[in-house]
Amino acid sequence: MRRLVVSLLVLVLFLAGCQSGTYKIPREEFTQQVRTLGVLPILIDEDSSIQHPQGEEVLALLRRHSAAREERLIQILRDGGGFFDVRHVNQDPRRLSQRLLVAREADDGGLPYDFSASTARQIADELVVDALLVVTLHGREVVERRWDRTRLNFLEAPYNNVLAAAVVIDRDGQILWRLDEGAGAKFLALQYPDFDEAFYNKADAVRLKFLTPQGVERTLEEPGGGLLARSTYPKLYAEVFERIGRSLKPGVIRSWRPAARPQE
Repeated sequence: MRRLVVSLLVLVLFLAGCQSGTYKIPREEFTQQVRTLGVLPILIDEDSSIQHPQGEEVLALLRRHSAAREERLIQILRDGGGFFDVRHVNQDPRRLSQRLLVAREADDGGLPYDFSASTARQIADELVVDALLVVTLHGREVVERRWDRTRLNFLEAPYNNVLAAAVVIDRDGQILWRLDEGAGAKFLALQYPDFDEAFYNKADAVRLKFLTPQGVERTLEEPGGGLLARSTYPKLYAEVFERIGRSLKPGVIRSWRPAARPQE
């Protein structure tokens, strides 16, 4: 019996650890407050720091490959059973970005924007939802350590990346839940260290290079899954959506909690 209890505790802790995301209010309060969720199309923050020699092409690729991707996310959330209803905010993503995202001047390592309360309230009223799920892609320079293919050498430097951020905001534009702290998680690396060039030229310095637009497109299109479970759906988007779905799914610990005894 003791072994069974220990095994169950290990399983519960493991499954709880698989979830990510941070609730800004108590989770029980979130569950009661957010019964109906509106899901926006993926928003591209075109005013963010996407430092690429062909930045306009990169933005166009992000817009094109992100279009209508939210439909899969909506299905994941519906299947997860965490909400009474999940509704599609079927509006133009570029116009939504301009209306909803409000640039922040403070560079504190967080999101480079806040959310317009008036726009959030208008969308919520139109769809009759309690809150909105907003997924954004934005550029940011991040200091990272990148290794070569041998895993023997690395270059620590500022790299320009596209980050993905996901938040649930209330009708006043306040964040109730977020997938990652800070500015978000790396979605797409726009630069790489050319270790091979340095090796063959016997050079000490390793140059940073940008992915070509063709390389960016191939990366955005790359399917997920292994050899036995190949998927045609792009891996980058699938990974973000699956993380969101796991985090917003009803918690294992809460779902296993025994029912309260009736009062006598």
